[in-house]
Amino acid sequence: MKQVVFEGEFKTLAPFCSSNPMDKSTNVVETRKISVHYEGEIKNIPFLSPNTIRSNIRDNIAKDIIEKFSNRLGYKELLFLTSGGNLEGKEEKSKGLKVRDVLERIREIRENNIVASIFGGALFHLNKLIPGKLSCGVGYLVCRETMGSDDFPPYETYMGENLQFVRSDDTDRWEFFSALSEEGIKDKEEYEVKYKESARQRQEEKKKKSNGAKTENAESSLETSPEGEQKEEQKKTPKIASSQMIWEIKDYVVEGATFRHELLLVNPTLREVGAIIRAYERFSEFPFLGCFKNIGFGKMQVNYDIYEIDNEGERKGIGHIEVKDIKKFEIDGDGAKKALAEYKEYLKNLTYDMIRI
Repeated sequence: MKQVVFEGEFKTLAPFCSSNPMDKSTNVVETRKISVHYEGEIKNIPFLSPNTIRSNIRDNIAKDIIEKFSNRLGYKELLFLTSGGNLEGKEEKSKGLKVRDVLERIREIRENNIVASIFGGALFHLNKLIPGKLSCGVGYLVCRETMGSDDFPPYETYMGENLQFVRSDDTDRWEFFSALSEEGIKDKEEYEVKYKESARQRQEEKKKKSNGAKTENAESSLETSPEGEQKEEQKKTPKIASSQMIWEIKDYVVEGATFRHELLLVNPTLREVGAIIRAYERFSEFPFLGCFKNIGFGKMQVNYDIYEIDNEGERKGIGHIEVKDIKKFEIDGDGAKKALAEYKEYLKNLTYDMIRI
């Protein structure tokens, strides 16, 4: 089985925060950490999330296809390209499909849709998950604790803390949803109704399961004083975030930090290798990762050496790619250039029927 490896690193050109600000009640965020053992102690070190890198690559490949079929995409096609699809709100007709028909359809989708082949995804109408070829590694901070050597500075060298800013915009992935056709917009609305209904049913099931525990505590609840009831209601009431959206950044990675990283493609075609290269060519147009991009966080330099590992374990160089700054992308090596050309030829000949879900 042939494997292609992208081995390299990300370097921060601006502060970086990888946490997702999900807690709207506090608006306080901090960088994600990963535990590392060093000199008999556990250190919580910031890292570059594989999900962050993987979703960025997927989005950048998806943008090529979305732009080619602008204002023509159905909602299922759009959601599959950008987010990997969804099994919620699955269609009834999927229950009657034969296994052979499902496998044949999956094989056809993977052959025609390069995003499906590389990343895999969930298919609404087939009620199936399909595997992808890409394995995305953790981006490890290059520091004393991860490299195991005193020749490197400790991770604290790369940490900053306590920043505050006011968030002023939220585009909600406008560049994607603006590509929907009229039919796609209707499909989106219908599926969102199904998702909400599925979520409601799950919540009801959880409530039923928890009823037993609540019944056991019923007597003590009846004895609660009015003051106690008021406090309990206050606890249940969600806190409302400031209308000004003031975010408190508890900690972040400073400019000049380096994360080592590796991508692995299992048995890829040449055009699939080219698709990853193209994703970083597009990344150079807006080379930012993580959150708080609207205040300049997350700007990155990227470089990868690309090589193939054959069935005997021999390594063969394919080329090198580098994102130096905004719209500064470089590619070296005949193999890498050929792979990129193969992908662009695929994109040129791509039809809408080939990506239809």
